[in-house]
Amino acid sequence: MSSDDTKHVQTELSEDEYERFREFAREHELSLKEAGHEALTEWVERQERADPNDRAFTVFDELEADSLPASAETDARDEDDLVDEWHGNEESMMLADDPSTHS
Repeated sequence: MSSDDTKHVQTELSEDEYERFREFAREHELSLKEAGHEALTEWVERQERADPNDRAFTVFDELEADSLPASAETDARDEDDLVDEWHGNEESMMLADDPSTHS
């Protein structure tokens, strides 16, 4: 790549951000220039893959607790009217594969 094919990018970092970046580059045996290039290209690739307007990223914002119907908060264990009383015959039932029935 010739110098005519490249562009220079500049940014500012806080002292803490710079130290973290410098340490990360050192740990990965990269120059600051190489680490910056890798970080920027990876970030762009990730942004292109994830569309922030995709409904998968916005659906939870739409589902606030206040917007849920009251029935969503019902706990059947506490609601007697949700349990029908059995009025059938008194025949006992057993699961076919119930291991407790095999001795």
